[in-house]
Amino acid sequence: MARSRWLQEQEPKWQRLEALLNQSRHATAMLKPAEIREMGLLYRGLINDLSRAQSSAEYQHLEPYLNNLVQRCHGRVYERPPTTWRNVAQFFMMDFPRCFRKNSLLIALAFFMFVLGSTIAMATVHFNPETETYFLPQETINQLDRGILWTDGMQAAPSESSFLMTNNIRVAINAFAFGALFGVGTLLLLFHNGLFAFGGPLQVCMRHGMGLRLINFMIAHGVIELTTIFIAGGAGMLIGFAILFPGDLPRWQAIREKSKEALVLIMGCFPLLVIAGLIEGLISLNRHVETPIRITVAVLSAICLIVYLGFSGRASSEDRKN
Repeated sequence: MARSRWLQEQEPKWQRLEALLNQSRHATAMLKPAEIREMGLLYRGLINDLSRAQSSAEYQHLEPYLNNLVQRCHGRVYERPPTTWRNVAQFFMMDFPRCFRKNSLLIALAFFMFVLGSTIAMATVHFNPETETYFLPQETINQLDRGILWTDGMQAAPSESSFLMTNNIRVAINAFAFGALFGVGTLLLLFHNGLFAFGGPLQVCMRHGMGLRLINFMIAHGVIELTTIFIAGGAGMLIGFAILFPGDLPRWQAIREKSKEALVLIMGCFPLLVIAGLIEGLISLNRHVETPIRITVAVLSAICLIVYLGFSGRASSEDRKN
C-alpha cells in the first residue's frame, strides 16, 4: 500500500515535469515565469525522489528513469539566459568602461612602456644617424629622400580597411597573450613596438623631411588604435601580475578573477579596433582628405574616448562604490 501510494503521489509530478521539459525544448525562456518557478520546485522534489529510489531496494527499478529525468532538468533549471541586445549594450556602456577605469594604472603602465621605447628610439636616431637602418630598411630610407612614403602604395578601400583591422587585432591579441609571461612579455612587446613601430621610423622620417607626412597619415586613426593597444596591454598584465602577486587569494583563484576582467578589456577593444581600421583605410590612406579634416577626426576621437571610457556607466550605484 505504501509503495502504491507514494508512486500515485509522485508520478503526476514526474509527468508534469516531462510536459514542462517538452514545452521548453529549445529554451527555458519559452516558459512563463510561474512555470519556471514550478519547474524549479518539481526539480528539487525529483532530487529527493531519486535519493529515495537509490536507497530503497523496492524502488531501484525507477533509478534509471529518475536519473535521466534529473539530468534533463538540470540543463533547463541552470540554463544560462540567452544574450540579448540589452546585455550587449550593458557590456559596452557599463562593464567595459568601468573595467577600464578600475585597471587604469596598468593601462597607463602600458602607455609608459610604449612612450619609453619611442623616446629611446628617437633619441638614438637623433644623436647617432647611422642607426637609421635599425628601424627602416635602406631602400625605404632612399625612397624617403625621393619624397615617397611607404604608405603611398596603399589605396583607400574597404579591402585595405579589412587588412588593417586584422593587423591591429593581431597586435592587440599579442599584447594580451604575452601577459601570460608574468606580465613582462607585454611590457617588452610594448617597448619593442615603441622602438620599431613608432619612435624609430618617425625620427628617421623627420631627418629626411617626411616626418609631417607620416604624422599626417597617422593622426586620424592613431588615437583610437594606440588606445586600444594600451588597453590590450593592460589586460595582459592583469593576468601576468595575478600569477606573480595573487594577494590574499589562492593563486588559481586570483588568476580566475583577473582573467574575467582581462576578458572584458580585450573584448571591448575589438569594436574600437574595427573603427580604427575603418578610419585608417578610408581616411588616413585617402590622399584627398585634407589635414584639417584629419586633425578634426583625431580630436573628435579623443573627446569621444575620454567621455566614453571616463564617464560611461559612472552614474550607477555600483560605480559610486568603486
